[in-house]
Amino acid sequence: MSLMRSAALVLAPLLLLGPGCYDWTPTGSLGGSDDDDLSGDDDDDASDDDDASDDDDATDPCFDSPAAESGPEDPDCRVDLEIQTDPDLDIVWQAGTFATLPTYDQVMMTPIVVPLTDDDGSGTVTSGDARAIVFSTYAGGAYTADGVLRALHGDGSGLLWSVTEPAWRVDPGAGVAAGDIDGDGWPEIVAVHESSRLAAFDRFGAPRWLSETTLVGAGGAPFLADMDADGAVEIVYANQIFDASGVLLGTGGQGTGATYASVHYSASLVVDLDLDGQQEVVVGNAAYDKWGTTLWSNGLLDGAPGVGNFDADPAGEVVVVSYGSLRVQDSDGTVLFGPVPIAGDGNGGPPTVADFDGDGAPEIGVANLSYYSMFDTDLTLMWSNPTEDDSSSITGSSAFDFDGDGAAEVVYADEHDVWVWHGATGALIHRGAGHASGTLIEYPVVAQVLSADGPPQIVVGSNNMWWEGWTGITVLADSGRSWMSTRQVWNQHAFLSTHIADDLSVPTSPAMPWSVGQGLRQNAVVSAPGIAAPDLSLELHAVCEAACAVRIRPMNAGVTSLPFDVQLLADGSPVATAASAGLAGGQRGAAIELVVDPLDMIGVTELRAIIDSGEVVNECDESNNSLLVPLFACD
Repeated sequence: MSLMRSAALVLAPLLLLGPGCYDWTPTGSLGGSDDDDLSGDDDDDASDDDDASDDDDATDPCFDSPAAESGPEDPDCRVDLEIQTDPDLDIVWQAGTFATLPTYDQVMMTPIVVPLTDDDGSGTVTSGDARAIVFSTYAGGAYTADGVLRALHGDGSGLLWSVTEPAWRVDPGAGVAAGDIDGDGWPEIVAVHESSRLAAFDRFGAPRWLSETTLVGAGGAPFLADMDADGAVEIVYANQIFDASGVLLGTGGQGTGATYASVHYSASLVVDLDLDGQQEVVVGNAAYDKWGTTLWSNGLLDGAPGVGNFDADPAGEVVVVSYGSLRVQDSDGTVLFGPVPIAGDGNGGPPTVADFDGDGAPEIGVANLSYYSMFDTDLTLMWSNPTEDDSSSITGSSAFDFDGDGAAEVVYADEHDVWVWHGATGALIHRGAGHASGTLIEYPVVAQVLSADGPPQIVVGSNNMWWEGWTGITVLADSGRSWMSTRQVWNQHAFLSTHIADDLSVPTSPAMPWSVGQGLRQNAVVSAPGIAAPDLSLELHAVCEAACAVRIRPMNAGVTSLPFDVQLLADGSPVATAASAGLAGGQRGAAIELVVDPLDMIGVTELRAIIDSGEVVNECDESNNSLLVPLFACD
């Protein structure tokens, strides 16, 4: 039997190493003459009698011990982020009571996230400056007047300031907006005064001005934009356009952008629908220029507007939630789809527009009295989830692609809970139980509150005026802290990521959100999609017949890996295994030797090395984990 085995080993095919590997095979094993006999020079053959003492044996890959060194790198090596269903969102921090005016602890509006402090001493807004959460509070059940404007440190360390002067009390149910409206390099805050006028405050909470003109309705939200690209910011409220000092420029003669059964709780916005370089005020049934001139109107009922690209042309379309129905209008007001009823009775809240199913086209999320519903681009109903909003039926929502897969998730808060749903299916991802609200048009926002790096947080305002639950501000996160990174800003109720810069300047000529893959009330993913991952592969270092071994160098083009193994397979069966403690990213590891029993090589027709045979390491590329090894005969 041993004679047969020896014959088989001698007859085993001998192949040279392929491209990309060390092209080295001991000369003696190929049957060549030993050049030591000719000149005394060492030929690096492991079988030569001078190998033990000659210095040039160090270049013999069967005997050298190369250290780990730089190797190939792939900065785009990423895998999909898989978010685990977490019924209980983690509370990062809460501010339910306040040392200043402690009875004013109720919040029923959309908080914003902005920089207000120069923490790095640069004199300008940078990513090194901490973020603050700005919001309004009220006492008891008085949610229409006597509101106190406040700012909290984004890290939860306490109040930054409160506006305590009775003369500067705000409408606590109305939204606030922030941006650099005076060009001083820092944001101002625009709120609705309790007397139904616009009020502006600087970053320290000091009052700046109060408009003379009374606003249309109550409980709405201002919007900041440079409508005519002249470098001056306009402030839009409902159908009214003001300059940056609160002087009325014009009033539109049609709708106000309200879905409620009156002009209250309007949420108009500003975009360039027809892409002519001039932005328009968009309401449910009309569009206005900077001076309030009607650009078009369609004679339909007003409603809460949204925007997106719902047809083949590059111009934008208008989504309208109007008295319990939903429709989509072209850039000139012509109805393209709908109206269709919104499940759950009630008026319906301001719409959220985003690509919720990853198909490259926008979908529409909208809340009503007892359901939250998702509609496809053509207004086909995709899903409805039961909710509870008996008090107003006009709550809003936000969107964010938490896992970076190209499909946004829904973030919504009703009277009792904060919900995160899968955008395409409505499946539950996260839930924040403990929230309570009497509800108006508020909703939770998603932003980098704690720092510029790491995962974002959900910020929600709560009140227990009717239901038992949280008060003040709550900052939430998933238990794994694995969400994709986003921006450090959410500056207004009708939030468009394209319409505010990181330093809180208002862009002169912003890109329209639908042209860059963004939606309405959706924050942008700023890190590369997915999460950085390892990418393991193999490089053949040497075939060592004298030792009946193969030497392999592992490589990792991605980030640092977990421990892995390397196996040698003979016709698919493991014949040698070695373990590694892991490998840093961009590294070629030290040689790993796999010693084979000569008996296992008899009759073998294929040798293959495999790295991470148990697939313990989650890699961006699993297709490069094996390497064909030349057949060899063991001495």
